[in-house]
Amino acid sequence: MLEFSTNREDIKSELLDEIKLFFPYPEDCNLNVRHSCDENQNDSGTEIGNTVFIDDKRYDYAKTIGKNLSQQDFKRLFKRECKLSVYRAFSAFTGIKPPWGSLTGIRPSKLVYDMLEEGLSLNECQEQLSERFFVSREKAGLICDIVKNQTGYYKKDDSLFNIYIHIPFCTSKCKYCSFTTETVSRASGLIPEYVKKLKEEISDAVDTVFSYGKLCSVYVGGGTPTALSAEELYNLLYDFPFRDVEFTVEAGRPDTITEEKLDAIMRVGANRICVNPQTLNDKTLKEIGRSHTAEDFYRKFALARKYDFSVNVDLIAGLSGETFEDFAFSLDKIAELAPENVTVHTLSRKNGSELKQEGKIDNSHVSRMTDYALRELTGKGYVPYYLYRQKQMLGNLENVGYCLKGKQCVNNVTTMEDCMSVIACGAGSISKAVSDKEKRIVRFADLRDVKLYLDRFDEKLAEKRNFCQKQFTKSR
Repeated sequence: MLEFSTNREDIKSELLDEIKLFFPYPEDCNLNVRHSCDENQNDSGTEIGNTVFIDDKRYDYAKTIGKNLSQQDFKRLFKRECKLSVYRAFSAFTGIKPPWGSLTGIRPSKLVYDMLEEGLSLNECQEQLSERFFVSREKAGLICDIVKNQTGYYKKDDSLFNIYIHIPFCTSKCKYCSFTTETVSRASGLIPEYVKKLKEEISDAVDTVFSYGKLCSVYVGGGTPTALSAEELYNLLYDFPFRDVEFTVEAGRPDTITEEKLDAIMRVGANRICVNPQTLNDKTLKEIGRSHTAEDFYRKFALARKYDFSVNVDLIAGLSGETFEDFAFSLDKIAELAPENVTVHTLSRKNGSELKQEGKIDNSHVSRMTDYALRELTGKGYVPYYLYRQKQMLGNLENVGYCLKGKQCVNNVTTMEDCMSVIACGAGSISKAVSDKEKRIVRFADLRDVKLYLDRFDEKLAEKRNFCQKQFTKSR
């Protein structure tokens, strides 16, 4: 069991995140780690001295932070130096160089955008990522390419809003899923009331958007939105002004897709859908709790192609038991279908998932899988355009969205990059008030439990209205 102490309890969890880059299962790490940090003023500013003991080995690092910084900037740079010191000590101790270096955040692109605002070029950003944060040349190049491919889709505008609509129902629970969802069989009695209340919340969201600005995009996610009936989908969405913006509905599981539901999605004005197999290996599909086969996916993808939708397909790299050849087969077959978007996720041991409860999981092929996806998809005309990371991802890797040129999803870009406000509707959804002018993000969460969401609907909707009035009046 890892023993870790620091004289900076306020950032202990962030320092532990650095250690987990090298030892993802701390319970099996029999090391005694001690960290201490001190500050000394000098003519140039504040020298941050860090000492890291790993058992009997000592590592010392010092860095001077310049003068005249705001308290917020000083705190940010101070924490960065402490994290870098722990990273450098463990890299020296183990000889391991993680692909994303010392970075533990969800969105490495935010660091690139910060550098661009400081006046650096993309080439200089790439150099800084490698030299300052120890990111591999390949990953530094990937994230800079993604920032370049977001040009025209990365919108920082306090007057623009996204609307997110959450459907927390699925036909079954996938092993890797940590979302708060209910199976349709168990929640069938709640669904009619949920649709009714959710429609009221959407109406309120639309009023909010047009009171303070204009609508950029709409995204209906889950769960599995197509776990609802065609009639429920249509009644939920038909009379809102969503037809003139990017409008995505996750069809998600192939077993929930019917011609009637696709008709309903088209009639409400959606122009993008997701059809997500995760793998085309039937044995794996059964193992992870998906209630469809690879053949079901092929049939439903062909059905979706009869409509004028841009289609996204999700795959997961690193599923338990899958070989590199299994993943390459799935990716090659998806590429042959030429969907407008392909998202390649790396398996993550998410808290709350059945997978996490089962304990350790590893897949020694996962890095080869994601490298293969990048090489093959870019070779077939796709460009990587958004990326995010999660804690406890296999191989300390990433999730990457690829698209054919000009088919970027603005909702994916603006939501992932936290550059636009989101009014979110539905149980477990989280609204974000983003102010570029004031450099702040404030969040409001709906209740996660469906029954509580319904029972306290009026109370929470009133709170949400107050939140929106306070945040959006303040920033405009």
